[in-house]
Amino acid sequence: MASDKTPALWIKDPLAILADGAERGIVVQDGRIVEMVAAGREPRTPGFQTFDAGAHVVLPGLINTHHHFYQTLTRAVPAALDRELFPWLEALYPLWARLTPEAVDLASTLAMAELMLSGCTLTTDHHYVFPKGVENGIDIPVAAAKRLGLRVLLTRGSMNRSQRDGGLPPDSVVQDEDAILADSQRLVARYHEAGDDAMIQIALAPCSPFSVTTSLMRATAELAERLDVRMHTHLAETEDENRYCLDSRSTIWRNVAG
Repeated sequence: MASDKTPALWIKDPLAILADGAERGIVVQDGRIVEMVAAGREPRTPGFQTFDAGAHVVLPGLINTHHHFYQTLTRAVPAALDRELFPWLEALYPLWARLTPEAVDLASTLAMAELMLSGCTLTTDHHYVFPKGVENGIDIPVAAAKRLGLRVLLTRGSMNRSQRDGGLPPDSVVQDEDAILADSQRLVARYHEAGDDAMIQIALAPCSPFSVTTSLMRATAELAERLDVRMHTHLAETEDENRYCLDSRSTIWRNVAG
């Protein structure tokens, strides 16, 4: 019976390789490394083809553990340059409130293309602004990742504490808790893949302690556990945020005590 496997490929004698015991390269088959070839050895895998890697350096694919694709479009806004976190956010939130689906698609495509050119083969993204018209903001980078062939862990970010509630985000970019949790479930059910060969995975990602309520943070953690997906957030990024969290805790304790 003929094998369904594609022929193995020996990436032979690279100029350099970032792996112990693979001085003579690696053997790849069906998208997986099946053998590392040590100095003075030849592959044991049968029927292999050969690629002369003498002019190449072999590196593992890089992994980007945190990104905001949509912010690619606003990374050079003069009013936000060299600012501390809170003033930076205050300068950019009004611009992010005007995002469109087309802008998110452009930003996502550009961000992922830049990452791929740098050697990245897996990236996360944390999208947490959902102005009117961009309610399905996670579906857009999903489609872009499929077009580009990049492996992604896309996080369904969220904010439900806006300026009217004492938070930083404008009212127009936040959502209520029920809408956030419902969309989180939808995205996991529609796109999340399990297993070693997964190309698209979904995680849940309340934005930060100063832009979500305690209720949403807890409900998201419970939902992530129930759906068996990861959870992601910003935490203790700057001293401003640390002070905010400490002050908020003190206020809560005073209210409880009173």
